[in-house]
Amino acid sequence: MQAVIVNGVFVGLIYGLLGVGLVVVYRGSRVVNFAYGETGMLAAFVYADVRFGHSALSSSDRGLTIALPAALIVAVALGAATEVTVARPLRDAPRIRPLVGTFAVATLIDTFAVRRWGTGIRFTKPLIDGNGVRFLGVRIQPEQLLILAASIVLIGGLWALYNFTSFGLRLRATAMDPYAAGLTGVNVNRTSTATWAIAGALSGISALLIAPLVAFNVFFMTTLMIRGLAAALVGGLTSFSGAFTAGVLIGVAEGVIAYKSPVPGVTDAAVAGFVVLLMLVRPGGLVRASY
Repeated sequence: MQAVIVNGVFVGLIYGLLGVGLVVVYRGSRVVNFAYGETGMLAAFVYADVRFGHSALSSSDRGLTIALPAALIVAVALGAATEVTVARPLRDAPRIRPLVGTFAVATLIDTFAVRRWGTGIRFTKPLIDGNGVRFLGVRIQPEQLLILAASIVLIGGLWALYNFTSFGLRLRATAMDPYAAGLTGVNVNRTSTATWAIAGALSGISALLIAPLVAFNVFFMTTLMIRGLAAALVGGLTSFSGAFTAGVLIGVAEGVIAYKSPVPGVTDAAVAGFVVLLMLVRPGGLVRASY
């Protein structure tokens, strides 16, 4: 059970990061980006192709120097492009329209990915090598330690960005009232694009961190994004800390449920049931943040 809980924490860190990325977008534009998971998926495949070629376990390893920046550039660019082509033109439209627009973007990305890479399972090497450490009698792999370190840096960096920089002030002002922010001299379009680009980077980093630990295909981020969305909903789509904490708890709960129950698909059903119950009982989330 100790191993289940510890491993659940590291998976939950990824769910938390995904939830935070969804919160970043929603706070800035009031849109739930359903192309968010596909953004990370595309970054993971670009990384694998640039580093290893068509075979993710090819002996011709080109290293991280080019592959990692290329993958992150794709994720950032795709996040920004989604804002420019979908969210911005529909800024004043009913919220359902940009939401459906992100569905369309997700479908386009999936279609391209299936034609480019197919639907087969792929594997890739960890971002770092090593023997790991033992904690509570459980062997923690270097890749899991990297997830922990990246989570601390990213969440801490976002907190500092939003609270201690002029750019963070513009982000908060745009989230509260884009019209008023524009009147005070804030470039709303540029700020909104930056928000979606940051979220794209979070999705890409999350995918790159988890891909070496799973057998992944072009749909592997879809199920992860559902967990991230559940975490974001707990935080009312506004709270970074609420979404991140909920993501970790969902990861642990999912691991325990899978360990206790041999029924296939029980964790997916549990997550779906949780989301439905949350929307019925507390549609505004369990935790909300002030801007």
